[in-house]
Amino acid sequence: MTGKVPEDLLRMSDLDPPTLTELLDLAEAMKQEPMGWEHDLRGGAIGCLFEKPSTRTRVSLAVAAHRLGMAAIVLNRQELQLGHGETISDTARVLSSYLDAITVRTFAHTTVEQLADASTVPVINALSNSHHPCQSLADLLALREHFNTLTGMTAAFIGDGTSNTCNSFLAACAASGMHLTIATPPGYETDQNILGEARELMARTGGSVSLTTEPIEAVGAAQAVYAEVWIPMDRPHEHVQRAKHLAAYRVDDALLAHAPREAVAMHCLPAVRGQEITSEVLDGPRSLVWRQAENRLPTAQAVLHTLITTARRRTT
Repeated sequence: MTGKVPEDLLRMSDLDPPTLTELLDLAEAMKQEPMGWEHDLRGGAIGCLFEKPSTRTRVSLAVAAHRLGMAAIVLNRQELQLGHGETISDTARVLSSYLDAITVRTFAHTTVEQLADASTVPVINALSNSHHPCQSLADLLALREHFNTLTGMTAAFIGDGTSNTCNSFLAACAASGMHLTIATPPGYETDQNILGEARELMARTGGSVSLTTEPIEAVGAAQAVYAEVWIPMDRPHEHVQRAKHLAAYRVDDALLAHAPREAVAMHCLPAVRGQEITSEVLDGPRSLVWRQAENRLPTAQAVLHTLITTARRRTT
């Protein structure tokens, strides 16, 4: 690769623009010929440390590992000594001696960082409360397949600007030279530090980000309209409050009527139908959602292959 491959993938911002483009190119090739790399990492193994429920992440990583000739070992805290007092750092050191990479789906982003600090093999953030880079890679591949480009594209993120998906999609837009408008109710604005990082990169890639409280304004020029679940899985106690605050931020046919005719609807799934997005949009002709979900597999395969092969070269 001509870009700088990171030791770990904890955030989208770990990928510089050249590396991001090459990862998407590789994912596209792997999507066309899934078993073309089955001998490259044969006999290796990845660990999948999951502290949150998972459908797409669990299955895509396991299948991606299989297509690379690797085993995928699913782990959870209660089955490990982590659940009985062993530190994250000690667990990472031991797992590093058995595995070629550690993928982690957890709550606090500090857990991912602690694993990466102690691990001697790549650590891949398969979701934390702050960042969701694996999802954003699938998003970008879906957009590139549909529109044949990313640079200069316009997108709108509607709803909770504090979410991990919004944070990562913003960073993805920054690295791709896209223009993003984030529409949120007061109190749900994206973190200023994350916005600052994105704007700094966008100054070099030609992208931009703007903020509004008006969904109709946000989608006016958007080629892609991104909906996100309103109630995170670790905040069920906020259901009534969040549903009230976000009620005007539903992605439905009425909102999409204000977007350009070619605009597509996006969602990272799982979706609460009728809440943040309607079934008519989710299953309709403008939905890119199922392409996003499909692309979780080839992008996971590309990330595993790139980080593991690069790590092996660095140690030889």
